[in-house]
Amino acid sequence: MAFANLRAIDRWLSAISAILLAGYFAFCLYALAQPSDDPQKGMAVGFLVFVEVILLCLGWALWLGVSRTRAWLVRTVSFFAIFPAISQIAQEIFLFFHRG
Repeated sequence: MAFANLRAIDRWLSAISAILLAGYFAFCLYALAQPSDDPQKGMAVGFLVFVEVILLCLGWALWLGVSRTRAWLVRTVSFFAIFPAISQIAQEIFLFFHRG
């Protein structure tokens, strides 16, 4: 019921952040499952596991923010989840206008 106590913008931010964090996590799992003969695969696996732990911590912080109705925590996690997606879109728009 704590989700209903958040303001509308925080509910939207938490839902979008949860979807993005789940997508990032699934992408990392997909990358881990790919076979490779690269001698540096061990380093890549170690980095991906580290990224997955960070994503799990962000998911836990998002859950904590929603369950205890801490809007500042929801907004902070949302910034870290949404910023990579927005920055990539902004980069593509910039390249489209300057190369197109």
